[in-house]
Parts: sequence; structure tokens; C-alpha cells
Amino acid sequence: MAGKRGNHPFTLVSENTSFAYQEAFKSLRTNLQFLSMEKQIKKILITSAIPGENKTSTAINLAVTLADAGNSVLLIDCDLRKPAVHKYLHIDKANNKGLARALSSRQLKDAIIPCKDIGIHVIISDMVPPNPAELLGSAKMGALLSALESHYNYIILDTPPVSVVTDAAVLSQFADGVILAVRQNFATVDQIQRAKKNLEAVNANILGAVLTDFNMNTASKSGGYGYGYGYGYGSYGSDYAYSHSGSDEDDE
Repeated sequence: MAGKRGNHPFTLVSENTSFAYQEAFKSLRTNLQFLSMEKQIKKILITSAIPGENKTSTAINLAVTLADAGNSVLLIDCDLRKPAVHKYLHIDKANNKGLARALSSRQLKDAIIPCKDIGIHVIISDMVPPNPAELLGSAKMGALLSALESHYNYIILDTPPVSVVTDAAVLSQFADGVILAVRQNFATVDQIQRAKKNLEAVNANILGAVLTDFNMNTASKSGGYGYGYGYGYGSYGSDYAYSHSGSDEDDE
């Protein structure tokens, strides 16, 4: 499946995508399973420093790759301000109940959408509440996740950029770990470090980072690529990179 929003094509990982593209997410899955040997890593929050770093692509493809290994996976679009999951997966937002309504009604029925073709369940973001951060950090959100985690092996939370708004930081209290999507040659070192500090300030469990749009040729010429702190994961070649180009104010 391939979706497109604006000038940003999206490639869904599958047996039809390149071997390297598939292996990038399988490597991420393996690392998560390794980390879970010491402490359960079930609710995983995906964020980025700034918009346009492919966090939603990472969240979707991680969810699908985990499901491919036989896990039950729920993907929740917690970006209540500029949601994208429903666009990438071609889910009709108008005819489906989503996270905000599920929280307000305390009813999960009809909010969970089965995506049988990719093997995951999805809760979309259906409306923009007046207080997104407060809603995501509320006791109701914690209770919702507690109710859901008994039914799934993994819950993936796609959230807004952590250096732009506080949503991801406040939601991290309910997550077992956080993965930062970092797009090569996009966010500045200061922006990435600020994102890390924002997460550390709320004692978030930072599992590592996923380097997206990685270009091996560029990295080899520069002698490597890093932001000054350790990565848990990363892509290994240009075939791993998502095919995003340019920037978009509504981008993930």
C-alpha cells in the first residue's frame, strides 16, 4: 500500500517493498524484543523534535512489522492537532469514531478500527479538542491505555513533535518507552537535544532513535552521522529511507 499526502509519498512496509526497507523495521522490532527481556516494553510512544521527520511513517511501519511477527498490535493516533494516520491508511475520518470521542464517552466500542489487510487495529484522531495536552495527560487517558493493554501485545502511540508542544511529554507517563524519529539533515543538533531534554525532564524512558531518510553515500563522505547522543536504532542505507522530500507544515 502506498499513500500520498501533499508532496509526501508514503511507502508501507510489505513483502513488495525492498529487502533493505523491510530489514530496517525488522531490526527495530528485534531491538525492542531484546529490550523487553529486562522490562516489558508494550506501550511505545513515537515522537520527533520538529514536524517533517517521518514519525507517523515510523509508527505505522513499526506497528505493521510487529504484527507480521504474530503480535496483536494497536496503533493510536495521539496527534490530536494535526493527525495523519487516517490519511496514510485511507481511513474515512468522518464515519469513524476516534480517540477524543472515546475519551469523552469512556466507550471504546466503535473506536477501534480493524485494518485486516495489514494486520493491525487503529484508533484515529477524530477531532481537535480545546485542550489536547490536558486530555492526553488525563487520568481518563491512562485508564483507556490500561484497559487496552490487556488485549494487545503492543500499543504504538503516534504523537506530535515534542519540541513544538507538550503533548508527547505528558503522554509519556503512560508509555513504557519513547522512540525519537530523527530525519537526516533536517532538524538541527540543538532541536534534537532540546527534544531529548524535554523528554528527560518528565522522566520518559527514551529507548533510542530511528534515523529516517538516511543516505549512506552522504554518511560515508562525512565520516558518519550523529547528533551527539546514542541511538538505539537506525537505518543502514538509502533503500531504508522513507521517500519524503521537502517539508510540509501539516507533515508528520
